[in-house]
Amino acid sequence: MKETSANKYYLNEFSFDDGEYEITFNIVDINFFAETITVAITRAGKITQDTFPLLRDKDGKLYFEFGMFYENKIHLDDFDEVN
Repeated sequence: MKETSANKYYLNEFSFDDGEYEITFNIVDINFFAETITVAITRAGKITQDTFPLLRDKDGKLYFEFGMFYENKIHLDDFDEVN
């Protein structure tokens, strides 16, 4: 996997509607060597943290899969910087 600077993603935020709740992801850590991403997940007022495999789509864009059956692709390009 091509190395990219993890600092530019730190604490970036993305909101996702799973049909039941609005879910907010904040990037806590990206490890390009282990090919993992750790995110804080806010859902229904509860905050959890999870680590997912970091993947690339056919266009080379980074994403991770989320959901009960990992059916949702969450692309890093969709995250916004939080000031």
